[in-house]
Amino acid sequence: MEETKRSEDYMNMSLSVSPEKYFDSRFDGQEKLFTEKFNNLQIQIDTLSDKLESEINNLSDKIDSKIHNLSDKIDTEIHNLSDKIDTEIHNLSDKMDSGFKAQDERFEAEIKSLDAKIDGIDKRLTLGFSLIMAVLAVLVALHFLK
Repeated sequence: MEETKRSEDYMNMSLSVSPEKYFDSRFDGQEKLFTEKFNNLQIQIDTLSDKLESEINNLSDKIDSKIHNLSDKIDTEIHNLSDKIDTEIHNLSDKMDSGFKAQDERFEAEIKSLDAKIDGIDKRLTLGFSLIMAVLAVLVALHFLK
């Protein structure tokens, strides 16, 4: 409606002024209108740009926070897994040590058993040899006594 009124003003003005002044006036009015719209648009763009920058900064902060939280969780999980692995390795080491010790004890018991058997055989052989020697000595003595 305002443009209609301006149009009428220009028409009324056109009757009293020269065509150059009329067109200059009309051009100046259009230029002023264009400048106002451009300035309003520029303000809107600046406002949108500021809002967009603010939103980007907020999102960036949220992403950084999430990354930090995830990093903390990952570090905690790695630490927990490392502790579990260390515990399992320690348990396996203890089992292996126990197994080696039990195997060592069985081996020593077998060696003691074999050693006792060898000692028994050695004593019997020594006794048998002594008896043979005694019998031979008696036979030699009987042979010379004859």
